[in-house]
Amino acid sequence: MRRVATLLLCACASAFWVSGEARATVVEKVVAVVGERAILLSDVRERSKPFLLKIQAELPAGAQRNAAISQTYKNVLDRMVDEELEQRAANRAKIVVDQKEVDDAIARVASQNGISVDQLVAEAAKSGLDEKQYRIEIRRQVLEAKLLNLRLQGRVRVTDEDVRSMYRRMVLDERRKLEFRAAWIRVDASSGSKEAAKDKRKLADSLAERARRGEDFAALARQNSDDAGTRERGGALGQLKPGRLAPALDAALANLEPGQVTSAVRVGDSFFVMKLEWRDESELPAFDEAKNELGERVYLEKMGKARQSWLQSLRRQTHVEIRM
Repeated sequence: MRRVATLLLCACASAFWVSGEARATVVEKVVAVVGERAILLSDVRERSKPFLLKIQAELPAGAQRNAAISQTYKNVLDRMVDEELEQRAANRAKIVVDQKEVDDAIARVASQNGISVDQLVAEAAKSGLDEKQYRIEIRRQVLEAKLLNLRLQGRVRVTDEDVRSMYRRMVLDERRKLEFRAAWIRVDASSGSKEAAKDKRKLADSLAERARRGEDFAALARQNSDDAGTRERGGALGQLKPGRLAPALDAALANLEPGQVTSAVRVGDSFFVMKLEWRDESELPAFDEAKNELGERVYLEKMGKARQSWLQSLRRQTHVEIRM
């Protein structure tokens, strides 16, 4: 049921946690004003309740827990302000959510998780939400979805280039964790004038080009590298983990396929020409296999950004005062 419990917590706003200390005496006060509506501290505390057990289990009493409480209240309050702005927008657009829509949404959540509605409600109770509170949270989600469909859906377009760009990001993220073997040619530019440094750059560029045209990289390293520690073995660095080299060199290698050579990369007073010899095998599916799922992820990412932009515009159009 872990997946269901996680989903239930997400329905409450986002992954914001607060400790059992939040049960202390409530001093009623206004913590935000949205238009004509005041949001009370007790409202924020009430919305934070589902996360009490989590923070209590993970953080000891003291400064760390108190800091988590403070940040949680700020995050939950921010979400509540957004919800009030959305409700005002829904009222203007005459968008409503009836009981059947909430029932249908709850039934879909239960079906997606392979459980009954009664079991779903029981899981909600374990997370700190009684049935009435859970239905209120689901109603908020349905209302937001209807608003986004009305205001934003037609503005979000997912192109093939968008999908390829996301796949490329995933590839690079994975490569930052995979071990590899590489070799380098180091051209020292630490001494001499600016003109001498330019000449060293030209030499490094020339060596990179020669290696790309097919000349033996190891031979070029033995003849030209200023790195005494690797020169005699053709610039070979052995097997490495990401993070062992300078960040600029790691980044340059992450963009290579085995056998490819970088352009000259300057790090400090040296220029480096790098060759990727081998990398651990990727566990990512091929692009064509992942394309549909990636398209959905890109759409959700773009919708998230469009939603934030829309909410910011609503804030600019409405009197919003945060007092926490």
